Amino acid sequence: MLKVLLLSAVVIMLLSSGALANIGQAEDFSIDAFNRVGRVGGAGWAEGGNMVMVGHSQEAHVPYRGGVAIQDETGILTQSASAGGTGGATFISQDASVEGLQDQLIAGYRGSLIKEGQSLKLNLGQEVHKFSGIGGAVGAQGFVGGQNQIIATPGQFSAESQFVGAVQYAAVSGGPCSNAFVDNNLDVKMDQGHMIAGRAAPPRPRPPCPPPCDP
Repeated sequence: MLKVLLLSAVVIMLLSSGALANIGQAEDFSIDAFNRVGRVGGAGWAEGGNMVMVGHSQEAHVPYRGGVAIQDETGILTQSASAGGTGGATFISQDASVEGLQDQLIAGYRGSLIKEGQSLKLNLGQEVHKFSGIGGAVGAQGFVGGQNQIIATPGQFSAESQFVGAVQYAAVSGGPCSNAFVDNNLDVKMDQGHMIAGRAAPPRPRPPCPPPCDP
């Protein structure tokens, strides 16, 4: 069994000058995991699994210019496999890869330009084998995760979200001199993004102060 996790939220920029209020931020994560379980000859049992949870969020504000950007990502990956029997061989191989990316931008006069984009990619692969002997093997893996983004400025509002849930399962069993094989593969790619560009409404002028009362 081997589990490799890379989690990063590395780009945050805040800049304000004059009538401009700019916010740019991005975050991403990736998971690569595999699980190998096998048994050969004699009588025996083997099992193994992986589980990993990821989650991060970030916010950027320019309170004096009226801009806010919020984004978050979460996910759970699980892998489980078992093999048992007498004689022959039973084997399970599981591979999983997940990548998530988000980015946001607020620019222009009072946030007149806003952009959002996010992507979520998932691949699950699994092989289950039984050769001769008596026995069987069972494997299951799955991922559940989602992404959310919100941008608000004095003249614009933007929000988007996406979610994926996937499960993969396979099992084989049999008696002497039997062979069985299952090969599963699942591939999911999700992308979305949008941009709003336009002049934001100028700030409302303050009403004039009333004249002082005569004595």
